[in-house]
Amino acid sequence: MGELEKIVRAIESGEVPLAAALAQYEKGIELISYCQKVLSQAEQKIAKLSKGLDGQLKIEEAPKLSEPEAEEG
Repeated sequence: MGELEKIVRAIESGEVPLAAALAQYEKGIELISYCQKVLSQAEQKIAKLSKGLDGQLKIEEAPKLSEPEAEEG
């Protein structure tokens, strides 16, 4: 993501020659594709880990946190 942000800033600055901007744009598209692939794989793993033995999605409630007690003073 950091590399992608650098590419966007460079292109938006307008100080990069056209040929270099096109090359950076192409690199950015490749990075976006890679990030989408990694995200999709992570989502699939989460979905797989979230299923119970019966194959149904199990949703567990997050434990409730106790509220801090107000200090007297």
